[in-house]
Amino acid sequence: MADGNEKQWFEKDDSAGKKKRPAPSSRPQKRQKKKAPRGGRPNGAPSGRPAGTQGQPRANRVAPNPNAPGKNPQAGKAQRPAGSPSGTPNKGPSGGVKRNTTANRKPTGKKGAQVRGKTPPSAELKDRKKKAQSVKQAPSKKPVKPSKPVKNSKPSEKTSDGHVKLTKGKVDSYTKDRRKRARNRGLKTSIITVGLVFMAVTLLIFVVHHLFNYMAVKPNLEFITSGSVEHTIGARALIVRDEEVVISATEGDLVTQATEGSRVNAGQNIAMVVPSDMEQVVSNLRETQSQISEVQQELIMEGLATGADSIYDNINGSLGPIMDMIRIDAMNGNVSDMSSYSASISVLLSQRETELSGLEFDDERLRVLRNDEAGYEAQLENHAAKITAPSPGIISFKLDGLESELTFDTLLTADASTIRNYINDSVGIITSDLYVKNGENLARIASNEKQYLAVFLDEKNAPATAFEIGTLHTINVGSEGISIGKCVVERVESTSNGLMVIFSTTRYVEDLLDLRTVDIEIVITESSGLRVPISALVSPDYDRGVATIYINNQGFADEVGVIVEDYDREFAIVKPLGDSSVPNLQTVIVTNPSSISPGDKIDN
Repeated sequence: MADGNEKQWFEKDDSAGKKKRPAPSSRPQKRQKKKAPRGGRPNGAPSGRPAGTQGQPRANRVAPNPNAPGKNPQAGKAQRPAGSPSGTPNKGPSGGVKRNTTANRKPTGKKGAQVRGKTPPSAELKDRKKKAQSVKQAPSKKPVKPSKPVKNSKPSEKTSDGHVKLTKGKVDSYTKDRRKRARNRGLKTSIITVGLVFMAVTLLIFVVHHLFNYMAVKPNLEFITSGSVEHTIGARALIVRDEEVVISATEGDLVTQATEGSRVNAGQNIAMVVPSDMEQVVSNLRETQSQISEVQQELIMEGLATGADSIYDNINGSLGPIMDMIRIDAMNGNVSDMSSYSASISVLLSQRETELSGLEFDDERLRVLRNDEAGYEAQLENHAAKITAPSPGIISFKLDGLESELTFDTLLTADASTIRNYINDSVGIITSDLYVKNGENLARIASNEKQYLAVFLDEKNAPATAFEIGTLHTINVGSEGISIGKCVVERVESTSNGLMVIFSTTRYVEDLLDLRTVDIEIVITESSGLRVPISALVSPDYDRGVATIYINNQGFADEVGVIVEDYDREFAIVKPLGDSSVPNLQTVIVTNPSSISPGDKIDN
């Protein structure tokens, strides 16, 4: 049981008959570690339960005496129990301390006036909170003066979502300042944007302008030259030479010892006919000759062969026109003359190899190969039949079987239909055979330098009066890249197939030796003078014979009128108008006048 001075822990509520929880001051001290809520106990109230005997019932435990000496520094003073507003402790019906609970509170009429375990705020604290809530400072560094009240102001209008709708003239200074700053920022952003766009457009124009100037066609300049313009007529010609054939006395492989198209002397060894049991020696000889050619090419590329450059320049000069004609025919889709081009190139390359073999090469590999070549040739000479030239002339191992039929007398005396059949039936390129039979022709020798060309021309473009006997004409052979001048007319006859004309010439016999027929162009008329490209003429009037050209006059394009005397597909012959001295051989003309205008600066 508890002492008489101590209060019991649990008391019954008269009204409800329930046990009430004791006051905080009478709880055991074992729960002092629990932090009391703010404002839950008055100053000086003990915060724990009194120590009791282990196993003692809770109702019989003795509560500690708060007034005992040494226990409470404020002993002897009247203390306010927890939950009391001030002064006198709140006691229950039995004299104990009555706790301020929700059930024991008296209604105050104000919501939230008292909270369990909290002391109601004082009037002074309420005033401070009220003032703090009423005063709102603008978020500006400078203090904002309160705006004057507007007289006769109408109540603020609200939007559909409940916000206050501002009207004109009824905004405070903060809102005005904020709008002003927003306008300034927008204006600044607009100015910067316009500046950037202007800079971008300017840069784009600059780049496009320079790119256009870079990609634009530049004016091409060149000097006026002296030349001629030819008007030609095309035809297919039959070539006839005064030739002597060489007959083989045995059967076997043909090994040539003279270069195709070269000049030989009477009695000179030109070939060997090797029997079939020596085929391996022949193969070794040809392989050795191929290796000799490769070593020579290597030494020439290294610059170790004196005189090789002149040989190459000479042969390349002959190969250049042929290659140009191959390109032109390839672009036009004409492949009929490709075999002729190939034969001509083979002859030139063979001639080059022959000339290069006569050069002195200081190389050990070449000496060994030459010794092998000599050994193989010696073996063949001991077992092969030697062939010598019966007469001097130009040697060729390409045969077509017409060597004995087609002669000079045939062209000069045969009827036109026979000659026409030879032109239609004969092959263009004469080929060679490396295997011959007994009694078969193996070579031919052109005993003189004269050759004949027979053609049939269209009389509408080539009247008979232009080809009188004895007149001289120029014949261009495009496939060979040569122009044969001073060809003499030997025979002229008008036939149902056209005008038959037979020419003779002593030039370029070696170049046409492997050809029986070839396409040619015969020059009908020719004009000479100041020659300019046909593309350089501006607005030419060929009926009146006048045109305009652009010349370079101290760095600027100048327009000059000229007289057009003659022209063809590529060039025109011009001369100055009246007493003018321009153009002349020192005049620089613009060959692509569409790229410039008169008065423009010529910037190349």
